[in-house]
Amino acid sequence: MLKKYGKALAAVIGAALTVAYGALSGDQHIDPDEAVQIAIATATAVSVYLVPLAPQYRWAKTAIAIVLSVLQVLTTVLLGGLDSNEWIALLLAALTAAGVGVAPAVSSNGVASGRGGAGTAATGPSSTTTGAAAS
Repeated sequence: MLKKYGKALAAVIGAALTVAYGALSGDQHIDPDEAVQIAIATATAVSVYLVPLAPQYRWAKTAIAIVLSVLQVLTTVLLGGLDSNEWIALLLAALTAAGVGVAPAVSSNGVASGRGGAGTAATGPSSTTTGAAAS
């Protein structure tokens, strides 16, 4: 299960930690800026799960996680500024993106993340990876 859904599980764990931190930190009440952080973390988890891996875009799930983590940083800075509570939320966003980047995944089309994709269904020039890490 981890080999197939690793990236989605990493994103769900990141979202769960963001929800828990938002609900339990500070005044133990979810403020509007924390609600936006939770919404972005949830969107990250859903997007990473839904985006399929394609032979030429094995990095798509990681790219989604990175883009939404950057959005997390921007909204946190713009909505409420940075205090000690926000730094931890931003760290959770960065760890979520990193976790998605290193976790394995295999889409239902048989394409696997990583080099040499043991689960790659297609053969030929479009299914080979070059020297770049394909996560």
